[in-house]
Amino acid sequence: MSRLTRENIAAVVLLIVFGGVIWLCQDFGPRARMIPLPLSVFGVILTVMQLVWQNVRSTEELQMDLIAVSRPQAGADAGDAAAAKPVPAKRPAWQRELLAYGIVALLIALVFVIGVIPAVFVFTGGYFVVSRQYGWMAGFVYTSAYTAAIYFLFIVALQVPPYHGLLAPLVERYF
Repeated sequence: MSRLTRENIAAVVLLIVFGGVIWLCQDFGPRARMIPLPLSVFGVILTVMQLVWQNVRSTEELQMDLIAVSRPQAGADAGDAAAAKPVPAKRPAWQRELLAYGIVALLIALVFVIGVIPAVFVFTGGYFVVSRQYGWMAGFVYTSAYTAAIYFLFIVALQVPPYHGLLAPLVERYF
């Protein structure tokens, strides 16, 4: 069985699962289907886009020679390659896990103290800048767009009342 056939089968299985969720949501009340129905419709749209994309593009794009990619270039000496770019030391597994738990704890603390929407903005922006994923301006633009998308999806479209955190008395007084 070819890789394309396996990918198509996986996409069709996903379509069946999303279709089943949409069908089951029809028996739910209006508030109970506010999350699974839009997510399933979005999943169907993305899966159909994936099916079209993987079946329309050429098959040469799907092929990759991992052995050729993993080898250094033919003209380069192994010593030159090592001297050109030093390999950073990898942290032990327990340190990486501790860092991941710390990041999750930071997000939970932010939500608890300042509320969901401000926490999304601060956490996402901080992550982009600290990880150097983006520069200041691009990080601000992407963070603002992501926060606005979260706000419009949950607060406006789904009408989920936001949690304002410990600042709730201040927010309710002025807004």
